[in-house]
Amino acid sequence: MALSSSEDKVRTKALNNAYMLLRIRPRSEREVRDRLRLKGYSEELVGDIISGLKKTGEIDDLKFATFWIESRMHLNPAGDVVLKHELKHKGVEAGVIECVLKHKADNYDEYAIALSMAEERFRRFSKIDRPKALKRVYDFMLRRGFKYDTVQRIISELTEN
Repeated sequence: MALSSSEDKVRTKALNNAYMLLRIRPRSEREVRDRLRLKGYSEELVGDIISGLKKTGEIDDLKFATFWIESRMHLNPAGDVVLKHELKHKGVEAGVIECVLKHKADNYDEYAIALSMAEERFRRFSKIDRPKALKRVYDFMLRRGFKYDTVQRIISELTEN
């Protein structure tokens, strides 16, 4: 079935919108789907655009999740708890999330990253009393999504120094 001229224009515009989103940064399938829906495109058209982009490799949740974790670890490190939450919020499937977090664990020493962040944060609190500073560092590390046992170990190390 051939598309009418107006249907073809709408499809082209939707595809261009999707490409513009992907040009800014890689995105998950759900992010692109939600943004196209927000623009008012029909569910059928959005589905067609998404499947075409998946076939060409423009949308790939595994590549997106890997990109997301790599950029977070270089620019604004976070623990697995926060990363898992962010990826889930972006619509990445649980299996993909587990896979990329395992890859992250193989490539990054979470303890070393967390320790470095904690030491830097602790130095900032040099003017307040030590127990209060340790509590603030502890809370900061948990908010950043580092595992409880990692945070406990870091606080113990900071206490000893």
